[in-house]
Amino acid sequence: MKKDLFTINHVSKVCGISRSTILRLEDRGLLTPAYCDTKSGYRYYDNHNIAKLIQIKAFQEMGLQYNDIAEYYNSSGTSAAIAEKLENRIFILNRALEEMKLRIGDKNHLTAKIIILPDYVCYAREYSGITLADRYRDMYNLYHEACEKGYRPLASEPLFIINKRDDFYDCEFKYKETNYICCLPLEPDCASEETVTIPGCRALSVLHYGNYGNFNEVYDFLSKKVREMNLKPAGYPRTLGLVAPNTGREIKPDKYVTRLVLPIE
Repeated sequence: MKKDLFTINHVSKVCGISRSTILRLEDRGLLTPAYCDTKSGYRYYDNHNIAKLIQIKAFQEMGLQYNDIAEYYNSSGTSAAIAEKLENRIFILNRALEEMKLRIGDKNHLTAKIIILPDYVCYAREYSGITLADRYRDMYNLYHEACEKGYRPLASEPLFIINKRDDFYDCEFKYKETNYICCLPLEPDCASEETVTIPGCRALSVLHYGNYGNFNEVYDFLSKKVREMNLKPAGYPRTLGLVAPNTGREIKPDKYVTRLVLPIE
């Protein structure tokens, strides 16, 4: 029987997965060897084992964790929760790709489209200020404070600011003293009494490529699209990615990509 099977070392080579990872998958109940020699303790695997290992590797590359993969198999591939996780992953990847293409094209750009924002667990605080420098300072300090407390920023999501104003819909945007909430999305298991959950929503998204010097044009464009598309706002606008540490100091200000999103009904 063993002549038709493979050793763990051979499977490791074929699948590009370490021996320790294969054993870990067995411990988690995600893999069962085709045959175990009770005398030697050696494990042997068949084609089905190899195909499953390759599929598990693909799931991990999609961002699924071991418990997600187990749920996928336990539900015979019908888990709505896993489908939602993959949809969120696609949303994140598409957003990152769209932003990279803008930088590659190297052209000033404004586009608008409807998106769905997920729930966010955030470390947040309300401030007041006028300039972009005020917002940068407050967000930077909040980020530092959250890291000092051991909170884990969510790698897939940008920092954002909820601007508590709606006076720009019928007139040109002007900088003035305004209250705003700085929000740092965290890993979901970081939720505590200090954090808040920003609920998901349908939103109008305006993508802007370039420095922040002409951000008033972005607000004016947002207002114009709200009227053109006959949309009804359902909350304050959010500015995503408004702080350089989130994009990296290596990226020049004129290469920044920022989203202004407005919750809508």
